[in-house]
Amino acid sequence: MMLSTGQPGSTPPSSNGASSSVGAIGLPIWLWIANPAPNTTGPIDRSSPPGLGLRVTARGTLDRVEWTLTTENGATVGAISCDGPNAAGTTYDGRNSAEPSPTCGFGADLNNSAGNLTLTGTSHWIVDWESTNGESGQILFASEPNSTQIQIGELQAIVRN
Repeated sequence: MMLSTGQPGSTPPSSNGASSSVGAIGLPIWLWIANPAPNTTGPIDRSSPPGLGLRVTARGTLDRVEWTLTTENGATVGAISCDGPNAAGTTYDGRNSAEPSPTCGFGADLNNSAGNLTLTGTSHWIVDWESTNGESGQILFASEPNSTQIQIGELQAIVRN
């Protein structure tokens, strides 16, 4: 099945190699899996090849994605788990950036640290299987974490009389 944690998508977007991608303190951070595919967002079905005598079928379902946001020195700024049908998040659609994600993200209250931050997602899967001999079961699986860098800056206003 090659189950994996997909590429993190976020607002602000990844700053890996792009210094112009800067978010602002106090705005919500949307989170989503940027490369949706059966092995990154599910569901995914697989069966053993025919002709082996015993046939096994399995379905992998994305149960949740656990996200952490950490500072350069490793301090955790925020952690959130996006579960069930909301696990893969919602791709940011360009709406008002002050609106929180409808499915998965850090609220504005957790976005209070300026600097280069590491966003890490870890996908947790449930694999249900059954065989032609009547046996069945469930396997819980956490895929390798996937991380990206985001930049958060502080906006300041100058009032002139």
